[in-house]
Amino acid sequence: MDQWNFQMRIAYLRRIAANCFNYLQALCLAVVTRRMQKELDRRDAKRRHGTLQWLLPDEIPIAEALADIIVPSDEDTPGIEEVGVLDPPAIVTLDSLIVKSSSRQQLYSRGLLGFDVWAQHRKKCKFTDMAKADQIALFRDTQCIYERWTDKGSVLTKAMRRLGTIIGANNGSFFASQLYPQIRDDCMQVFYTSRVSWVWLEYDGPPMDKGYPDLSARF
Repeated sequence: MDQWNFQMRIAYLRRIAANCFNYLQALCLAVVTRRMQKELDRRDAKRRHGTLQWLLPDEIPIAEALADIIVPSDEDTPGIEEVGVLDPPAIVTLDSLIVKSSSRQQLYSRGLLGFDVWAQHRKKCKFTDMAKADQIALFRDTQCIYERWTDKGSVLTKAMRRLGTIIGANNGSFFASQLYPQIRDDCMQVFYTSRVSWVWLEYDGPPMDKGYPDLSARF
């Protein structure tokens, strides 16, 4: 019985510690977000009134630059820039993914602004005005930050690492790093579901490019 009580106390203390950490993390994140909130609100007010459904003119060049880093082209291999040869431009397909998902919208709105803020801190310019090598270096840094954020370790180690990441995120790096896995996966999806990639891979594509809308599941 004493052992059971001890374990219950330990579990209770762990829950309290977890709640305190979550509250502190949310507080730090709110402070960091507040510095960007005015610009985020301004952008949100202008959405769905431009050439694309969701992305704004200020965001499109950043998204395109990041997409080109994620799926680049060379003399022998097509990249995401070539998607528009046989299909709508990649940015249009990417935009259609974002507009359908509220979680994507939050990641992209904060993340794309974060890349610009971070570039301003590092090079005193917008992300798209940086040299290509500097853009690639910044993108790789977002990967490192994200991997530190998701690294395994003791509860205390993870807590201290995450708080340190948020507290030091006034330069936009935190939100850029949170966008990293989403935009990486989205760009890979956009490219490898395009007909340009099918031609390159010598893949005929699905038998019906519009799917099977009238097919019902049978059990």
